[in-house]
Amino acid sequence: MNTVDTGELMPEPRPVSGGPPPSLAEVVTVRSGLNVEHELILAPGATAADLTSAMILVPPNASLVSHHGDVDLSLVFREPRHPGHGETAAAR
Repeated sequence: MNTVDTGELMPEPRPVSGGPPPSLAEVVTVRSGLNVEHELILAPGATAADLTSAMILVPPNASLVSHHGDVDLSLVFREPRHPGHGETAAAR
């Protein structure tokens, strides 16, 4: 066992900074009155795993209502309305 002190300083280990890399797929949810829309945005280079992990955040009963893309692909899903849920007495 080598226990000789050479006087040289050794760097201390540091944690990895920055956290995990950002996903190339994300879901943004917008609520407007009774409408709830989920926009799934896919960036170039997104993998099937990125798509799958983001898609699980969209409710299974949401329907595709719009799509567009230039650089990123955007799929917009809308949840079905539930009459009486979230309405005020004046709105009925």
